[in-house]
Amino acid sequence: MAVAGVQNRGPIFHKLAGWGPESAKGFDPEKRPFIWPFLKKELGLTEDPKVVPPVPMDEISPPPQKNWGAFRDSLGSSLRSDQVQDDKLARLLHAHGKSFRDLWKARRGRFDAVPDVVVFPESENEVAAIVDAAAKTGTVLIPFGGGTNVAGCLDTPLGEARPVAVVNLTRLNRVFHIDPESRLVRCEAGIYGPALEEALGEVGMTLGHFPDSFLYSTVGGWVATRSSGMLSDGYGNLEDMVVGLHLVTARGVMRARPVPKSAAGINLNHLCCGSEGTLGIITEVTLRIRPAPVKRVYRGTLFPDFSSGIRAIKSVVDSGEVPVMMRLNDPFKTALSFAFKEKPDGVKKLAADIMKAGINRFTNVDTSNCCLMLTGYEGDKADIRRQTRRVNRLLGKAGGVDIGTGVSASFDKSKFDFPHLRDFAMDRGLVGDISETATHWGNVENLYEKCREALFSAGERIGKRMVAGCHVSHSYDTGCSLYFTFGWAEDAERGFEDYLEIKSALQSAFVEHGGTLSHHHAVGTDHLPWLMEDVSPVGVEAMRALKAGLDAERIMNPGKLDPVDDQIAVWRQFPKAS
Repeated sequence: MAVAGVQNRGPIFHKLAGWGPESAKGFDPEKRPFIWPFLKKELGLTEDPKVVPPVPMDEISPPPQKNWGAFRDSLGSSLRSDQVQDDKLARLLHAHGKSFRDLWKARRGRFDAVPDVVVFPESENEVAAIVDAAAKTGTVLIPFGGGTNVAGCLDTPLGEARPVAVVNLTRLNRVFHIDPESRLVRCEAGIYGPALEEALGEVGMTLGHFPDSFLYSTVGGWVATRSSGMLSDGYGNLEDMVVGLHLVTARGVMRARPVPKSAAGINLNHLCCGSEGTLGIITEVTLRIRPAPVKRVYRGTLFPDFSSGIRAIKSVVDSGEVPVMMRLNDPFKTALSFAFKEKPDGVKKLAADIMKAGINRFTNVDTSNCCLMLTGYEGDKADIRRQTRRVNRLLGKAGGVDIGTGVSASFDKSKFDFPHLRDFAMDRGLVGDISETATHWGNVENLYEKCREALFSAGERIGKRMVAGCHVSHSYDTGCSLYFTFGWAEDAERGFEDYLEIKSALQSAFVEHGGTLSHHHAVGTDHLPWLMEDVSPVGVEAMRALKAGLDAERIMNPGKLDPVDDQIAVWRQFPKAS
């Protein structure tokens, strides 16, 4: 039986210079007492740095507002007054996403480009009216969902002479139709992940898409950036879930019909996946869903080294018995994960110490320098027992030591908390960033080593003691992802330049050694200098031709997916002080 429902929830506004809204609990160092001593030791810090909060709002002077009167007049009565905001706070909150570069600038009040107005449509017709008004008046439009993007997809174009309007889509948050029989949900693009899962849960279904940004990101943003979730090994990536969608373009509304398969030319759904707002504004999406599992369990396995863990994942993939999640940390990420946990009580600590002693004595795993894999299983008790037994046998053959489900509660509780760690680190003058890639199985270990060499060599060039770790979190028949986390103690005089040196070294290593420039964070402005090398010059020309056909006036999120001749010089531009 088909079920319809509505989820009406207003926009969630992030902190101007941090992750999550002001009401979010964020990162409490008292509850996680091991993390700062760990970082301090790894970075060789002898003193606790002074905590430096972001620049207060009243000390920030955004660039002058361009005249957007023609756009306002063209909109006419299409929107109410409360759907149009051009105050300082609204403009600053919608100036960019949550990349390290974005937060570095925001913390210092360096907003070198901000939109002139923010509009909040509440229907597809209103989006169409906005796009029509923008096309008539030469106004740039930037689609904005949850604002969580970490690749620069939401950046206001630097040096743009035309007025810029951000289209906040989070009032488009209705669930139109849930059909458990067909396993489909039809919803608006601005709905947040938790609201969609809540609606699906009411009829016993789930999408199964849980990216790190799940609490604050939207369906439309997932589609526009080809998002991946924590359970992608079992559920697939977002592009695997899209069955149909609506895209409002400057040429009109493009609708891809929600059918199981069609041979009617190029797949329009895939055309929009990863388009980053450059072709139009996604307003509606139809997605594949599944029955919600009876139970979900996470288990931990320790490996003596990263290579053993990678071979273990490959053996599980080859077996066809793939759990919904296989997340393998290298030694540094393992140590970081253990340091991130909350302080256990006496009984739990004693049990953990006894387990460590046994592992160190009776296995080939050294718990002070090992690799932790988390595996996730779904189903009823019998399903989970059967799958666990088979997967554990394969993990054991590769050298893995099962440590049970004790990690389950800890992971489940903190799985969306890691972004808050970056705010904590930046408060203390540390640089912390992420970059991810993917490659085929025959190149995984080589790419991993080449990327580590690139990171540490770049650190040596700038005279910085680096920390760097990696995890595998998305696996396929032909290969897997590599997700790097890296950082160092910032130099107050050269902080931004040092960041560019390190980031550039890693991104270059990706494409030079057989990886893609991004597995699921998209391109945006952060990865644009390497796009042509990744997809080929002809591939970039194909993207340009597509944009020219749908957006000849270049009003839809310009500067994305379209590198200029010297894109690296643009990328290296230093943000001016306000």
